[in-house]
Amino acid sequence: MTPGRSHRLLLVEDDPGNRMTLAMLLEDEGFTVVTADSCALATRLLNDAPRYDAVLLDSRLGDGDGRSLIPLVRGQLPGAKLVLVTGWLNEEALCHAVDAVFQKGTHFDELLACLCRLLSLPSA
Repeated sequence: MTPGRSHRLLLVEDDPGNRMTLAMLLEDEGFTVVTADSCALATRLLNDAPRYDAVLLDSRLGDGDGRSLIPLVRGQLPGAKLVLVTGWLNEEALCHAVDAVFQKGTHFDELLACLCRLLSLPSA
């Protein structure tokens, strides 16, 4: 059984290659992945009565600061886990409003292990 079965994720990432690759890897692990390429689209998805178990949020998006979505995620999805994905770990590590910080360029298995731990899923 794949670890993510029946878990929905919102992936907010503006880089098309990163978004597509990460979405495919997560789907291969059984997660249902909804993607957003901007703060604007993520805001619409979050305001549309969502059900996501976790949100993976790029800290810097083409149309704004991804961190600005943290209050919306917390308000709309109080039980969801929030993972900040960043290339700027030193700056982002101080953000206490998220459940985990994942540095871009880290191996996918580490992100998967983090999600499994946060969602209380068996490891892959």
